[in-house]
Amino acid sequence: CGSPEGLQLNRAFVKIADVKVRRRIIDLVKSLSTDDAD
Repeated sequence: CGSPEGLQLNRAFVKIADVKVRRRIIDLVKSLSTDDAD
């Protein structure tokens, strides 16, 4: 049901061992997804 990009992102994300890095990536993705750029 997910997009190919979403599946790729998930596969790469679960390989990241550092919890701090994972949290920063989540924050980054959230900020990009709510950006009101033209």
